[in-house]
Amino acid sequence: MLRNRLEAPAPMPTHFVKSSPVARGFRLSMARLLAVFGVLSLLGCGAASAQEAGKFGTSLESEFHFGIVGASNFKERADMGTVHADDWGTRDVVSMKVSEAFLIRFGMEWQRRDFSVPHFASIPTKLQMSTLVVGADLQLGDAWIVRVEVQPGFYSGGTNLREKNFQAPVIVGASYFVSSDLQFVAGISIDPDRKYPVLPGIGFRYRCATDWVLDFILPTPRIEYNFSKSLLLYVGGDFQGETYRVDGDFGTARGVPKLNDAVVDYSQIRVGAGASWKIGSNLTLEMEAGFVPVQEFDFHRADVKTRATDTPPYGAVQLKAAF
Repeated sequence: MLRNRLEAPAPMPTHFVKSSPVARGFRLSMARLLAVFGVLSLLGCGAASAQEAGKFGTSLESEFHFGIVGASNFKERADMGTVHADDWGTRDVVSMKVSEAFLIRFGMEWQRRDFSVPHFASIPTKLQMSTLVVGADLQLGDAWIVRVEVQPGFYSGGTNLREKNFQAPVIVGASYFVSSDLQFVAGISIDPDRKYPVLPGIGFRYRCATDWVLDFILPTPRIEYNFSKSLLLYVGGDFQGETYRVDGDFGTARGVPKLNDAVVDYSQIRVGAGASWKIGSNLTLEMEAGFVPVQEFDFHRADVKTRATDTPPYGAVQLKAAF
């Protein structure tokens, strides 16, 4: 998912700043790598909303995103045909100030991925998540922010809200502000259905010059250039991944019964360039395009893995509001 990065982290905290955990180092499988990246995203992108909550008691973060990926050839043990993909979703979270050092957060997130898939392929036609967002931010001293977030909901390969599809991944992370120009983040992600249930991660964000920022907080590491007060240009990556459970007849319909009710880790890496335009004080539009060198479906419990064998183009857009 894209993240709005138009605002640099505020000079450290009279109020909260979001942090984000991820990055595990050496010899990671793709599913493990992307799951690690997911930890850091929550820790790196909330400074503005936390400050608003600090000023006014309550703030709202709302975003909508849409992306499309071109034709990809997938392969398991043999070629499985061409697949197109698109995704869209929304995330809406309210932050409420309880005290000078404590915020609570509550909201919802919905995301859906659709795939044009040959009927015989071991690839879902859709992956969908519908969740609540429940969490809290705690400021410790002058430089530390700690975040805890749980997303209970349904992560499925269809539209049925089945008990088997229910999961509640947890993220715990911390952000440390060395100065107004340098922020370090670290944390841990817990998801029992994932191939690697517990994953740690680290990252940093450094303003190295007046208009240049090295934002290496995964899952969207970037080099950013502030072209003007309202326009930011960037190049970088977008590491996406989530864990779902497919339907009870998914495998039977494809001649692979062991994939019925199977858990699948979906992974995708995007590399490209984009622009973030601050339309007004509360609204930002972000657009980007590039290529997708990695797409993978890993049914890790059934020992079935399907991956793309080429690098299709992609395009994405995000609209984000903060009040």
